[in-house]
Amino acid sequence: MRVNVTTEIAAPIDRVWRALTVIDQVRAWDGVVAHDVPEDYPAPGQHARWRSAFGPLQLMLHDRIVDVDENRRFRSLIDIAFIRVDEEYLLSSNEPGVTTLVTNDQVHSRIPGLGWLAVLLTRANVHDSMSRLKAYCELVPPSP
Repeated sequence: MRVNVTTEIAAPIDRVWRALTVIDQVRAWDGVVAHDVPEDYPAPGQHARWRSAFGPLQLMLHDRIVDVDENRRFRSLIDIAFIRVDEEYLLSSNEPGVTTLVTNDQVHSRIPGLGWLAVLLTRANVHDSMSRLKAYCELVPPSP
């Protein structure tokens, strides 16, 4: 089951890339807290752990980096609660200062029969996350 979201962001690709990959910037827009994230994140083969809130619950998000093509593509396997997501970000630009970010997720449930719930939760989370990322990249001045 797939969740695909395309987001147009009025910011250059390198700005969006930093928001997706610099630990402090990820925390600022996504609300996750780095628990065990390598300093050179993201690099293929790394296993990063982030604390993530789901309502009143604090969950550990496991982020296993598969591929990184700087400023173009970032793919990882995400495990959180009963959900596993093969997540890919694709960045492109057809006009200066505007980034098209495609989030392409293959969603799985580790609990049989709950695939529909995994997709529902993932879709809602991706839409919310991309809205926060867009606002962060367009409204918050970039750090030096």
